[in-house]
Amino acid sequence: MTLDKLSLDEMVQGVESADENWVKLLQHPDAERVWADAVKRRESLNAFCSLAARWPAVVHQYKKLKSFTKKSTNAPQVSLFSPSYQPFSAALSGIPDEEQAFSIEVIWGEHQIVSLEKDILIQFNGGRDINVYYSFSDGDGVIGIDDSWDFKLEEGAVLLTFVEGERLSNDFESMLDNAESVGSVVLLPSK
Repeated sequence: MTLDKLSLDEMVQGVESADENWVKLLQHPDAERVWADAVKRRESLNAFCSLAARWPAVVHQYKKLKSFTKKSTNAPQVSLFSPSYQPFSAALSGIPDEEQAFSIEVIWGEHQIVSLEKDILIQFNGGRDINVYYSFSDGDGVIGIDDSWDFKLEEGAVLLTFVEGERLSNDFESMLDNAESVGSVVLLPSK
């Protein structure tokens, strides 16, 4: 019997699980990676549950994306970052990198949920023909890759959908139909 995702999930949560599962994990040749993957899956599931419980309208848009996510063979790199992040400022200011830094890569063809603990201005870095469709409790719309998003905890979760393609419009579904690549990031208030 091999370790399945359900058994690993129970182990990560601290649920009573058979001793043989722990033995199997410890004897697995790639135990560290297996455990790290299980923890990551659990964190992702917890984040999604938090999103679903507090912002069902955003989850509705998020679920719509499932059938549209795709990645072209030459999709450009896109990242989100905080303009206040300075690589060496942590050493000079004594503020740890984790507290001041915000930088993530958009993974085309996938959905990411990122938990944020403070208000932060987020800018985008990307290539050609990228538009960003936003959806949150106050509405939705399209902004360009050269724009930014002023994330505020009190405004709730924000779904940012990155769309690569030339024939884009303000209509979400037609934009997704015509896209070459689609990826999304949910900015989730941790409080």
